[in-house]
Amino acid sequence: MGDTDILETLEFTVDGIPVPQGSKSLFRGRMVDANRNLKPWRATVTRAAKDAIAERPGFDDAVYVLLDFYMPRGKTVRRSRPSVKPDLDKLIRSIFDALTDAGAWTDDGLVVSVHAQQWYAGDKPHVRIKIGTLV
Repeated sequence: MGDTDILETLEFTVDGIPVPQGSKSLFRGRMVDANRNLKPWRATVTRAAKDAIAERPGFDDAVYVLLDFYMPRGKTVRRSRPSVKPDLDKLIRSIFDALTDAGAWTDDGLVVSVHAQQWYAGDKPHVRIKIGTLV
């Protein structure tokens, strides 16, 4: 993180297959998420974040975010890391929006540093989330 001091952190894990937040499409005159799994995934992340936050207020100053996505590996996959779809930036977007919905921060514009990685899950897919304040 450089020459900064970490003041406060929040860490938690969300079980389930991480779902990217992609583009919206027009369906019967209204905008809908293209991926039908997105809404349940974001609800799961929001619920886990609310549980992790408990009684503390959301972050209201500059934060860093660390995300480790553990993705399912197909039976025939040989590569060491998931370097295919879903795109990492879209996975991050779904997490950030769910964290905003949960009140983890007042706005995702507070994020000044992001480190995100994709791994293959050993047994069950999940995402590890760590948020911290900086000075």
